[in-house]
Amino acid sequence: MLSRYDGKTIRLTTTDGEVFTGRAEAFPSGYALDTFGVEEESVCINDTFVFLSQIARIEPPEGFAVTDADREQYDRLTGELLERPFRIVSHLPHPVPKDAGGQAFMVGRYFRLPPQLAVLRRKQARILLRMNCFADMAVTADGESWEKNPDPERFVKALDDLSGARFLRVLFPSERVMIELNANDARMSVVCEDAATLETIRQLAGAEGLFLWKEQKD
Repeated sequence: MLSRYDGKTIRLTTTDGEVFTGRAEAFPSGYALDTFGVEEESVCINDTFVFLSQIARIEPPEGFAVTDADREQYDRLTGELLERPFRIVSHLPHPVPKDAGGQAFMVGRYFRLPPQLAVLRRKQARILLRMNCFADMAVTADGESWEKNPDPERFVKALDDLSGARFLRVLFPSERVMIELNANDARMSVVCEDAATLETIRQLAGAEGLFLWKEQKD
């Protein structure tokens, strides 16, 4: 896990709040067992060893600040993707036919009630955070102010707190993926045109017991 940072300049924050900035040298589990008595991965920055369990956050030296160029990219990409067909991540495996029996409306209402919706939000959050392992993620709740690679715990809380007429828009710019969640909808809408990335989303959704399908037009 920490080997990906070997030779890179990073800013590392420990669980105690200490901050180290510099070129990282990564070491495998057990490297410093004789010296420190700890058998886990570590990085050395400025002659200081920090072990995996001591790390709260690793980021670039400048952090994940959103620049004007980033905002322009996000806005431009959003405008492009809003014109593209979208897919749905849902608790149902496909759309409900108009002539279907059962009680789709009442069951859908049940899943939008707070206890059930909270469970779905956690599933959706895990999908998005796992995608964030592979690519930078940009998030906005108003379409104007953006946050890049938000803290995972804070991001989950933002999804938990989604209510009223609010929405959350998530971009993975390098993958040209846009995912939107609305407070009054238990589903996620997905715009993605790359087959390999779609398959990754499908696998992540399936791991959470959810399904990815294409919205049908009337």
